[in-house]
Amino acid sequence: MRLMSQLLLAGASILLATASASAGNTCPPPATEVPFAKVMNEAFAADHVGCDITSKVEFVAAGGTPNYLWRSLKGLEGKTPFRVVAPGQEGGGPFDIPPHVFLPKDKSDIIFSFKKGDLLIVRGEPLVGAKPLRQIVFLATEVRAAKQ
Repeated sequence: MRLMSQLLLAGASILLATASASAGNTCPPPATEVPFAKVMNEAFAADHVGCDITSKVEFVAAGGTPNYLWRSLKGLEGKTPFRVVAPGQEGGGPFDIPPHVFLPKDKSDIIFSFKKGDLLIVRGEPLVGAKPLRQIVFLATEVRAAKQ
């Protein structure tokens, strides 16, 4: 009887692991380019969490939006924010606040050399906050100027 219980438990664990894996994200190959508007869209952002992707963006400004709170997001400590939009778009988010990219502070010197309108390639993944706010930012591991 004990062996039967253990086999049943092992079978249930395998079934649960398989269901969890199939419900998780299927990431594209590392550094695959995904349109930024799609990555930051509420319907698609969670599909790219945990994936190593790249997106082309247009630089808006260094720094975060003044007085904007990031309470629903964890993992932003020690990171430098800057604002971007999808190429050719204006504004972007709720209240016309452009999307934010966060880059580790030790890699962030480069963002202070960009000018408004510069095209960049960001590499990393989106970070999706908890409901009800559901804030979305892009956590970059790398930022570079796009080849024109």
